Amino acid sequence: MFETRSILVVEDEIVARSVTVRLLRQLGVGTVTEAADGAEALARCDRVAFDAILCDVEMEPLDGLAFLGSLRTRDSALCADAPVVMLTKHNASDIVMAALHAGAAGYLVKPITPAALADRLSRVLSTQDASEG
Repeated sequence: MFETRSILVVEDEIVARSVTVRLLRQLGVGTVTEAADGAEALARCDRVAFDAILCDVEMEPLDGLAFLGSLRTRDSALCADAPVVMLTKHNASDIVMAALHAGAAGYLVKPITPAALADRLSRVLSTQDASEG
């Protein structure tokens, strides 16, 4: 189901990033790319058209919401319209609402479970496919 997909994982915590990458590979995602912060992610988005992006909310120096805002308005980004799923330790409604208002396709509360990740990816990718078709 995800074999032909390319996913970018943006996470500054190395353990959390490696767990997310491992889960994606277990789900059979074709290409998984990593970025340690929002600035690195923007640079990668200038070179690759990712199918979806998983992005931590709390990062330094460029947090997830700032990354999302920059991505959506960046002329050089090859995936400016790719669905972005925000990853957060918080289930607080203000953070979730800020992410959705900024244009996130959804969010996942950490720690991420394989089932929740598969479900969210299926939803955002099927929505993306429907809008392209």
